[in-house]
Amino acid sequence: MTVKKGEKLSATVETVGLSQREFLTIFLLHSLRIKANYPRAIHQDLKNTFTGKVHSYDYLCKISNTLVESNHLSLYTNKGRNYYQITEKGKELYIWYQENFLERFSEVKKVIDRFMFDLRGSGENPPVVNELPEEYRSYFSKIISVKDLVRYVTLKAAFTKKPIYMGEIGDLLKNQFGWIASNGYLYDLSHEMEENGLLVGRWESEKRTKRYLRITDEGQHHYKQIADSAAFQVQEIQKYMASVVMFLKEKSY
Repeated sequence: MTVKKGEKLSATVETVGLSQREFLTIFLLHSLRIKANYPRAIHQDLKNTFTGKVHSYDYLCKISNTLVESNHLSLYTNKGRNYYQITEKGKELYIWYQENFLERFSEVKKVIDRFMFDLRGSGENPPVVNELPEEYRSYFSKIISVKDLVRYVTLKAAFTKKPIYMGEIGDLLKNQFGWIASNGYLYDLSHEMEENGLLVGRWESEKRTKRYLRITDEGQHHYKQIADSAAFQVQEIQKYMASVVMFLKEKSY
């Protein structure tokens, strides 16, 4: 996915790997475990916190009432206004979501933060202690265009170090960002970048075991567009994930 100049990319609930039902359930449990509240106020809090997508008030009420039916929330009336409040069963469900979502979101967000820091030079840059666990890699690939990220890292490396080979890019991704792609994917992408005129390569020897690459004039011309495309995506995903991680991290009472 490449973002054209002037095009705005917005993250959505689905972008970060949650269904609307899951997302609203987590938000309701988080919000109501702090204090009981009425539907319009909850919906306003939702709009203020997550601006990437318009969340239907009617659907929020539908999920709320479903949670009442399952005894995760209770409903009472005060001065003619209906209020929702969390039950003990609801608190247990919130803890379950913390245990099953928080680690995945937090670990992926670290990788996102590192890419954003490299792209924009600002924000958090968590040190790489361990690479992203294998069970989270497919999720990472679903929420962001890894193709744009690898193209960005490859072209940036080609600007600063000549020549390069894709094994170096693999090491760079692992050591600097805590994420790795398969060798097959890296070499397929480098072949595509050569076909598109962004890179030009030569084999180290007749054995054809290592192909050295350098950036072309065309690659230099498209580098900023590719970097901007990656930055748009990473920034929007980063904002959304930061908010979700924030309220999943808060302690239950």
